[in-house]
Amino acid sequence: MMTYDRNHNPITTGSRVMVNGTGKTGVIKAIYGQGLDTIHLRREKTVEVDGLADRIEPVELIRLGFH
Repeated sequence: MMTYDRNHNPITTGSRVMVNGTGKTGVIKAIYGQGLDTIHLRREKTVEVDGLADRIEPVELIRLGFH
């Protein structure tokens, strides 16, 4: 599944990202968005990042490099 970060860069499973405001980095393990439209997928806590306990909203992520 694919969605977009806060800068409208595409992110998918395996993308390296940074959480805006905290500076924590990690790799996307999963994106949970079955049945959600594009807008809701970006605005709800649907992304699981390796090393972080909670799911994150894609609009709070910044893609680091290319995947």
